[in-house]
Amino acid sequence: MTGTSLDGLDIAIVQITGTGLEMSAKLLEQGSFSLGSLIQRLRVLAEDKPVPPSQILKLQREFGQFHADCLAEMSHANEIDAVVAHGQTIRHLPDENLSWQLLDPWPIARKLNVPVCYDLRQADLIAGGNGAPITPMSDWILYRDAQSPGWIVNLGGICNITYLPQAETDDALSHIRGMDIGPCNLLLDGLVQQLFPNVRFDEDGIRASQGQSQTDLLPLIEQAPFFSRPLPRTTGREDFDYHWVANLIKQTQEKPCNLLFAAVDAIARLLAKQVNDTPGAQVVLAGGGSHHPLLVEKIRTHVKHPVLLSDTLGIDVSMREAMGFAVLGALSQDGIPITLPQITGADSPGVAGTWIGVK
Repeated sequence: MTGTSLDGLDIAIVQITGTGLEMSAKLLEQGSFSLGSLIQRLRVLAEDKPVPPSQILKLQREFGQFHADCLAEMSHANEIDAVVAHGQTIRHLPDENLSWQLLDPWPIARKLNVPVCYDLRQADLIAGGNGAPITPMSDWILYRDAQSPGWIVNLGGICNITYLPQAETDDALSHIRGMDIGPCNLLLDGLVQQLFPNVRFDEDGIRASQGQSQTDLLPLIEQAPFFSRPLPRTTGREDFDYHWVANLIKQTQEKPCNLLFAAVDAIARLLAKQVNDTPGAQVVLAGGGSHHPLLVEKIRTHVKHPVLLSDTLGIDVSMREAMGFAVLGALSQDGIPITLPQITGADSPGVAGTWIGVK
């Protein structure tokens, strides 16, 4: 799994027990790999800059080979039965039912000699859906045994949330909710990259923690067109790109660390606005932003419910998405649709995913 933040490739080796909606998942091994020289080339493509088709073709193959090589380094590589690969989201255009996850899966299938599932969003998109978020079904499998209903929060490039009701409810699936709520690391990393030359991200939130600010960034953030779209909504780098971040900087008079502090506080309050009105819920944090101490602190300040890290429920905060895609691939293999109409808006999306190398 590589996310919108372009901060690396996360690999989860997952043991799936059972079938269909009764399956369970156990993490056997995890790994995170730097994208190295691929980062800039993927970012250029994701920012909609002109790239010759031959270069896209080469990048796609190299990206697939990178997946294969990293997988081969895992100690459980010889025990893998199938691979589920999300690819890198280059463009996400939900209003046009289009989304592009760049990946050549063939190097993976050849090197590991196993079936590969990829392109998991198209079944939903062609059925009139947004194609995102697609993790709520996997969240159901991973977190349904938690003692309380609650919100699963992914603090990735985009902050997206899944609401899981009590598992005992007969029609629980119909009550699952999910959506993207706005920028998270796209905002924080974007500010760092423009305010601190040659720095990619604010490691451990050190720079933001050095700031103090009374500036309320949330009204400026909510001026983005994304926030005027009907709920539930989905978004990507297209809505919160370099130019959007640059304009945000221009509209403030804050020093760099103070602006980062204000952005962290705004993200926490944006989340609180979405989850605070849900009675009896807990809020479970996962994703790269869970490693940002100030962001977690601010979320605990503004959210009225108990806030815990996904680790405490047995799902590593860094592996929630990678594990989730393993689950989605297993659901696809079992003929179970992986998206929910009340979340994506799709009309009978059917079974998702393209499989290659099936013997």
